[in-house]
Amino acid sequence: MDNNEIHLALKWWEKKRIFYNLITLTGGLLVMFLRTVIPNGISPMDNYFVIGIWLFGANIFYTSSWGFETLMNYYFKTKFWSDGFRLTVFILGSAFSFWWMLILTRELI
Repeated sequence: MDNNEIHLALKWWEKKRIFYNLITLTGGLLVMFLRTVIPNGISPMDNYFVIGIWLFGANIFYTSSWGFETLMNYYFKTKFWSDGFRLTVFILGSAFSFWWMLILTRELI
């Protein structure tokens, strides 16, 4: 994998990071509002802190997506990371993040 391919892969993933964060944050807030009793529409600050910590962790895993792609291409010279495959990994990862947030917010009740 040459530097140009690494740059293109990194660029593709980083363009989608903001969208991923919006999906994750919206999903987390939605799940929090659906699962907790919120008097007057206000949730305890602890709930927001949990979502913030989780969002930080989710971004670490998001970074591992392009890191894994780079390592696979460098060491094994795989070329299966087309834009279609990246998009599939992005969608599956976003769905998994939402599901994981659903499980995590069970503790917020």
